[in-house]
Amino acid sequence: MNEEQQRIAIAEACGWKPMECRNCRPKPCSCDTDKPNHNSPPNYLNDLNAMHEAEQTLWEKDWTSRQDFVDNLARILSPIHGYRKQSGLDLLDATAAQRAEAFLRTINKWEETTL
Repeated sequence: MNEEQQRIAIAEACGWKPMECRNCRPKPCSCDTDKPNHNSPPNYLNDLNAMHEAEQTLWEKDWTSRQDFVDNLARILSPIHGYRKQSGLDLLDATAAQRAEAFLRTINKWEETTL
């Protein structure tokens, strides 16, 4: 998955939908592209606050998915050993991009990128 596909998949899992902009013609929307708006999901891969919000949304929908998320995140941080070699504190150092991948793996939306 490329970064934009990841952002959209996470946003859609959190209930985001692109909306038609009444002020912009022609399409696509030409609103301020530096800030998230109705046609731009948050920058989950670079923003820990945005990922925190996405994670909280997932927990509200399904609390049991939290353990799957932690397991996926541990496997991303240590592919060979997974959680067996991680402490809970090690998981706190995960980047937003690593959290985004774990989130997508948890909801079965992750797609491997082929070169």
